[in-house]
Amino acid sequence: MIIWKNLRLIIPTVYLLIIPPFLVVEKKVHINSQALAQLTKNESYSISQNNLKTEAQQLEQQATAEFNNGKFEVALEKFKQVLEIYTQQSDRSGVIRTLNKIAAVYDTQSKYLKALEFYQEALKNAQQEKDNENISAILSNIGLVYSQLGQYEQAINFYQQALNKNHPEKAKILNNIGAIYYHLKEFPKALEYYQQALEVNRKNQDKIGIAKTLDNIGVIYREQEKYSQALKYHQEALAIQEEIGDDYNNSDTLHHIGRVHRESNQHSESRIFFTNTLIIAQQLGNQDRERIILADIGKVLERKNQDELAIIFYKQSINITENIRKDLKKLPVGQQNLYIENNAEIYRTLADLLLQKKRAIEAHQILDLLHIQETFEYIGSLQTDDYEYSEIPLLEPEQAFWEKYTQLIDEAAKNHSKNPNNLQEKLVKIEQFFDSEEVKSIVSELEKNSRSQKLTSDIAVWLQSELKENNLQNTVVLYPLLLEDRLELILITANSPPFHRTVSVSQKEFNKTILRLRAQLTNRNQSNQRVIQAGLKLYNWLIKPIESHLKLSQAKTIIYAPDSQLRYIPLAGLHDGKKWLAERFLINNITAASLMELEPRGKFEPIILAGGLTKGSYNFQVGKRQFEFESLPFAGVEVEEIDKIFPETNKLLGNAFTKKAVESKIDSYNIIHFATHSAFVSGHPEESFILFGDGNRATLRDVEDWNLKNVELIVFSACQTALGKELGNGEEILGFGYKIQEAGATASIATLWRVDDQGTQEFMNDFYAALKNGASKAAAIQKAQISMMNSEYSHPYYWAPFLLIGNGL
Repeated sequence: MIIWKNLRLIIPTVYLLIIPPFLVVEKKVHINSQALAQLTKNESYSISQNNLKTEAQQLEQQATAEFNNGKFEVALEKFKQVLEIYTQQSDRSGVIRTLNKIAAVYDTQSKYLKALEFYQEALKNAQQEKDNENISAILSNIGLVYSQLGQYEQAINFYQQALNKNHPEKAKILNNIGAIYYHLKEFPKALEYYQQALEVNRKNQDKIGIAKTLDNIGVIYREQEKYSQALKYHQEALAIQEEIGDDYNNSDTLHHIGRVHRESNQHSESRIFFTNTLIIAQQLGNQDRERIILADIGKVLERKNQDELAIIFYKQSINITENIRKDLKKLPVGQQNLYIENNAEIYRTLADLLLQKKRAIEAHQILDLLHIQETFEYIGSLQTDDYEYSEIPLLEPEQAFWEKYTQLIDEAAKNHSKNPNNLQEKLVKIEQFFDSEEVKSIVSELEKNSRSQKLTSDIAVWLQSELKENNLQNTVVLYPLLLEDRLELILITANSPPFHRTVSVSQKEFNKTILRLRAQLTNRNQSNQRVIQAGLKLYNWLIKPIESHLKLSQAKTIIYAPDSQLRYIPLAGLHDGKKWLAERFLINNITAASLMELEPRGKFEPIILAGGLTKGSYNFQVGKRQFEFESLPFAGVEVEEIDKIFPETNKLLGNAFTKKAVESKIDSYNIIHFATHSAFVSGHPEESFILFGDGNRATLRDVEDWNLKNVELIVFSACQTALGKELGNGEEILGFGYKIQEAGATASIATLWRVDDQGTQEFMNDFYAALKNGASKAAAIQKAQISMMNSEYSHPYYWAPFLLIGNGL
């Protein structure tokens, strides 16, 4: 019996081995006939009735090859056809094997709920046959899916069940459980499971497993700041790896030893180990390892107050990351996610350092890349056609340093290949280079010249040219960056260099103010004056420092790229002491400038598909959150009023408002209006949803398959951000906006909190009336907001949460 199992180890390193979890069980199986009918709609494949088993085997091989080549949809269709054949032939082992292959494809695409559905079906059948070996393998795979979903309690539960069935890969499961506790920072528990895994590996005389587990234990001791114990375990792992010639894991352990030295402030020793790891990574062609090591060297340099040199290494780390991103679409989504783990930290650190050095133009490009990175991290993939890679250039002195440094690295690598014993001498020579007179001269030149900002950021230049060419002289682009001890602001205008201001405020105080303002904005019983005072405080940090430049550029529109927790507060809801910002500016939110066309869209004739949740009550759980929704009494009125303004509106109300009905009509309209509940949920796109009139939901993953290429605007008039007790980083809002754009829509409107039903209906009346009169999307929102300010709905609770994302110009 062949068992193709998922051998991924979630270990403290970010390097995971991914093998699809395909299983074989050669006994009786029960298949749900309705589910099978749903799977096998595609009748295009002609099946030979004379030799079905051979046909199935050949098709299965083809599907597996397509899977291995990254053609997941093609593989999925073929596996479904294979499933049909095996079902017709009553080939029980083939059926279960294929069910698991289908599950593996969904898992690889990060469609975790679908993967779980098929794993559960396989588990049910294996349990009927009391086949403990395959039951344990399936339980382990289900545990892995839950761990990818961040549902660690469920993951551990399934892993433990697998262990109880005597899983043949017991050590790997123990390592996986240990890794979960590592990520939860429950280090004693992680250590306990790693020690158990070590015992099993030693019993099995698995030297590779022993070394990996020793290395994992070393990482736990490092996290506990027990550096001597960490070194002991890493060095023991290293000795085994050198004995068996395990270069890949040898490099990993050297890297961990470098981190132990760094954390214990032994900077020179740390750099020597990192440099050794860098050489091995380059020889292995492992770009992902290379970018992480470069960032680690940058961190050591930063700790030694060699910021100019740290900037060079951070830049080159990010350049490799961006280069990798170009090819990510070819890889399984699970592998894509590996590349983005911890990346945002490097982007943010580099932007921080550049702004400290008053290098605003370079920092601007990093901020834009950071926003793309965070969007990518949330949604799990990025259409490379929509993202143009732009290398972060080096200043001339930086380039001089880098050429000399890479020359030394190349010499050491060549010498290592010919005579490994002399490598240490070369590593010491490289370390001495950092403190040489030549490098001191380069650093001095950087300190003198970098502030002149002769270097131009591609994105900054592009933004300015776009603002000029599209006659957007009164439009500015605002990038805030929220750091631990301060707020950094960068303003891009059409006719002057980027303007940079630093505001001294701690992230803790800033977040406290955001939470207070959001609480007051969302409480309609709070007096306007209390909201104004809270909004004024944020205004003084975010807008007042750039006020003079806003006046100088005669700004009327702000294209806003909010950072982190700022995404939970609408810019429109800030107050300058005299007016709301919504009264002064048109506000257009973006995910990142390089993902948006700035050309004004011009007037268009709205052709509207409008659906409303007018019946029913709904109670369901998504992830760890419980949602309770009632129908929206004014949703029907909202849709009917839109129809009065635009009589050709196609209305879907009550039971007619279904996911299927919307998807079948969506490409025939240029405005799609959802008067229904929807939610941004941080964590996974599968958990953000739109609720339909029959109780079904569409997630952001479903939106991927929508054709919105003819859509100018998609409106969600009753959505919310599902916040817990603490603020996230707003990635769910960025991810929502980007997914809508990626599906083809020019812009979207959503709300940041659950808004009063009748108030929303009034807002939408004013919004669509303004569109009817030729206003742009951004101008129509402003007109509706100002109209609400002068009505019984004057509290910002009613008008502030409407967020325009994309091109509303």
